Formats: sequence, C-alpha cells, structure tokens
Amino acid sequence: MQKLTRTSKLILLCCSLLLATTATAQKNAPVLYGPDDNGKVYTSIEDALKATSPVYRLKITKLPKRDSLPDDLFLLTELRELTVKGCKLNVLNQRIRELKHLQHLNLEHNKLLRLPEEIGELTDLRTLIVNRNILETFPESIQKLHNLVYIDAWDNPLYVLPESISKLENTLRTLDLRQIPLTKWELEAMERLLPKTDILFTDICECENRRDHN
Repeated sequence: MQKLTRTSKLILLCCSLLLATTATAQKNAPVLYGPDDNGKVYTSIEDALKATSPVYRLKITKLPKRDSLPDDLFLLTELRELTVKGCKLNVLNQRIRELKHLQHLNLEHNKLLRLPEEIGELTDLRTLIVNRNILETFPESIQKLHNLVYIDAWDNPLYVLPESISKLENTLRTLDLRQIPLTKWELEAMERLLPKTDILFTDICECENRRDHN
C-alpha cells in the first residue's frame, strides 16, 4: 500500500510538471491573428509590402531622416502590432486611424510632442507604449480606447492627465509613469481619475533631474 502511495505521488508530480510546462509554453507562444498567420515579424516596410499574405507585425528601428511615418506604411491595413522605435519621429501621422485593427502600438524612444486625436479611433488597441518621448499629456480621444489595458509612458514630461481618461477607469490596469518626477498632488489627481489603475511612479526625491515646483 505504501508503494502504491509513492507511485501515485510520483504520477501526480509528473502531471503537475507537465501542466506547468504546458502553461508556460502557451503563455510564451506568439498570439496568432488568423489561420494564415505564421507569426512572422517584418522589419522593413518594403518587405512587408511584398508579402503575399496579410502582414500582422511590423517592427521598425531605422527610417530615412524624416519627421513622420512614410505614407506607404498605411497600406498595411491588417497590422495588429506596430513598433517604431528610436526613429526620432516628431509627429505621429493622423493617418494612424487607418490601421484600425492595431492591438499593440509601440512608439518608444522618439521625439513625439503629442499624439493625434485620431489615435482614439484605434478601438482594438490593448497596449500603448510611448516611453522616452516628450509628451506632456494624452489626447482627449483616449477615452474611446475601451480595450486599452496598459500604457507605458515613463520618462515623459507628463504631469497631468486629461479628465477624459477617467472613462477608462474600469479597463486600464496599468499606467507606467516611472522616471517622471510627480508631486504628491499630481499623483493624487491622477489617482482620482483612475482609482482602479495601478499607477507606477518614481517619487520626486528619487529622480536625478528634479523639477522646480516653486
């Protein structure tokens, strides 16, 4: 009987390990957006435009010297994931609204001063990454992004949120504002707008470049 108990425990342990391994593999597996999706990430607009099947992922880290995105990019209307990282963009084109299926938009490490109101038309958007830009606020239209669960906006001079963002209080789970020297009052104002959101911030005393609030 004791031998059977040990065997049973061993079987249970093996089953647990198998389930844990399967769960980890599923978690790390790329999201597929359709039966014709092979998980490919394109790294140039030119290659993406030559594709014979829908393009769901585009990651750009180099662009010819320019202030905004090239018009050809907006021909890729099936995009679900768009990353434009470290390309010194000053302006996000109003045509971004044409990429209406976008779920993940990454614009980190550019020189964006603002986001266009048209971003509010990306109603499938789930994650918005705009860290290391020069944003001072979000557009009022952000209130329309009811599928948005995560915003990464750290290291921007973003000290005030538009009141319209309160429309996302039940859906926005995380707002990352680290490396932004918020005062106690600025943080409290944000928490009133988004009482259910986890707001990540850096205490003003922890920042190297402190603002003068006098």
